[in-house]
Amino acid sequence: MKLLHVHSLPLKDVIIDLAALFKVDYTRNCGEYSVKIPSTWGTGSIKGINFQGGLGLLIYDCNFNTDVEIHFTVNDIHPLKFLYCLQGKISHHFENHTDEHPLSNYQNIIVASKGNDGHVLKFHKNEQTEIYSLEINRKLFKSKMACELGKAKPNLQEIFNDDLGDKSFYYNGLYSLNLAEIFEEMKNTNFDHLIGKIFSESQSFRMLTQQLIQFDDDSNEDADRIILRKAEVSAILEAVEIFKAELDMLGSISSIANRVGLSGNKFQNGFKTLYGKTANEYIQFLKLSLAKDLLVNTHDSIQEIKYKIGFNSHSYFSQLFKKMYGVNPSIYRQNYLENKKMNRSQKDYK
Repeated sequence: MKLLHVHSLPLKDVIIDLAALFKVDYTRNCGEYSVKIPSTWGTGSIKGINFQGGLGLLIYDCNFNTDVEIHFTVNDIHPLKFLYCLQGKISHHFENHTDEHPLSNYQNIIVASKGNDGHVLKFHKNEQTEIYSLEINRKLFKSKMACELGKAKPNLQEIFNDDLGDKSFYYNGLYSLNLAEIFEEMKNTNFDHLIGKIFSESQSFRMLTQQLIQFDDDSNEDADRIILRKAEVSAILEAVEIFKAELDMLGSISSIANRVGLSGNKFQNGFKTLYGKTANEYIQFLKLSLAKDLLVNTHDSIQEIKYKIGFNSHSYFSQLFKKMYGVNPSIYRQNYLENKKMNRSQKDYK
């Protein structure tokens, strides 16, 4: 285990301290500071940038060749930290406390220490790790947002109002799909200088906005939560496979949501986010697509096809099919067979 003790704020000084501990130079690009991890420690980099209004961002993209603990200890109130794990895993604990807060892929935690207690981040040996740490100086943030904070919900005020560190704060959850998209944009977009600084600042405030929306959503009962988490996408993909496998005998949407472990509201909202249509619209699309395939690839009667895809009403089936394909099922089959016969005749003629 290797220990790194950082005794500085703001974030530019954190990077300068880390560079000195690694015994390497740091780089500065206007207000963004970064340090490359030397090969004796591992690979990757750590970079930090401060914005106006008390907001800052640290990005860890590293793979250490031994277990590493970074101790952030400074004789001052520490920033409020929003930590997101995009890859790998770490653990966090408060200085002078042993209770660890694990953080792994798709998870996020919000932590604030009591008094001048610091923070400890533990990185695991040979673990490719990508962590975003959004850091807020609550005193500066409060001075900028005093009116708005005074009108905010009590659960949101609780996060920011304790700028003297009277008590510690800890929250954990799965970060939302919207946050995942912000991280992807930040990783895959590269602007220089002016545009780059504005982009990073705007993305950091977007990150904070989505986090507060998620935090507020998490204060609701499970059944009333509607924001889709990145980790819950797999549950919706599992539901799609159920749709395809059981198309002729599907249960209710709520029963399928329950089978994959999601509330009805979260399932419906998440499905619309992923597919751009409701679950019922998607099921209808699957049924009509299957009906089209059966019309052209089997000799099944339209009555048999209708039952195979789970429709009872012939007129309703024909109405939906015509809306999607422009003609009713019998005409679609007839047109297909005529075109097939014509193509065969043209091939024989040649």
